[in-house]
Parts: sequence; C-alpha cells; structure tokens
Amino acid sequence: MNRISCMVFDVDGVLTDGGITITDAGDEIKTFNSRDGHGIKLLLRAGIQVAIITGRSSRVVEHRARELGIQYVIQGSKDKKEALLDLAERLGIEPSNMAYMGDDVVDLPAMALCGLSFAPADALEVVKERSDVVTAREGGKGAAREAAEILLKRMGLYEQVMERYGV
Repeated sequence: MNRISCMVFDVDGVLTDGGITITDAGDEIKTFNSRDGHGIKLLLRAGIQVAIITGRSSRVVEHRARELGIQYVIQGSKDKKEALLDLAERLGIEPSNMAYMGDDVVDLPAMALCGLSFAPADALEVVKERSDVVTAREGGKGAAREAAEILLKRMGLYEQVMERYGV
C-alpha cells in the first residue's frame, strides 16, 4: 500500500445515514456521528489530511468541517473524479497517496484513482464490490471511524494516536 497522506470522505451516506431533512424555511438538517468525528480527528493527529468531496452544497457541512478542523471541503461537485484530481494537485500529492470513502456510483471514478477505497456496509452493491474495504458499520453510524482506524492500523500509526488515551 502506498503511503496515504489524505483521506477523502463523501458526506451523504458516509458521514451521515443519507437522510436529508429540509425545514419549512428551507434549512437543511443532517445528523453526524460523534464517533466518526473523533475518527477524523485521529487521522488529523496522525498527520493525515482529511477532505470532503460532496455533490450537494450545505452550510451544515461547512460548520461540521470547521468544527472538526477539515481544511479541504469541496461541495456541489458534479464530477468527483475531477474534484479529487484538483485536490491532489493542491496538496501536491498523487491520487494513489489518497484514500476515499464513498457509497454511491458517483463516487466510483474518484475511488478508482485512489490507493485505498472504503465503502460503508450499506453502500450500493456495485460500490462495495469495487472497494478495497467494506466496513461492518453503516454510513453515519460509525463507518468513517471504522475506516479511519483501519487506515491508521495499516499504516502503523494506530498505537501512536491512541497512546494519549492509554489504549
């Protein structure tokens, strides 16, 4: 496995369960899992950049990313492969040094470029079939945390980041 220096997450169906609530006022509500958030923080502590590429645009995603310290947020992406290539160029890395977690067919072109790909347990079958790792947990229910821990373990960084917790 190439050294992964950036982990990219889709939002709907990965960092959330895919549900989208829209209020009468037109505000969008998404529910994020706190364990997934901590997994993202673990990646950042290990020196792995974290990015979001999502097809929708939502202020709630901006808020959550800011809260977690995610610097790279690409919203409204109609072509996730191009977004990933642009991100790789901005970071000065090859896509093969990136990991990607997606759940739907729109994620497949970007996932195919990456050195490692993940899908949540409830992703579409075709996405799971083409992923390197399918998590036991579903999107928005700990799948991102599970992917983060798998990546950290594969890279030999898990013990280092968990040391502060006495694990």
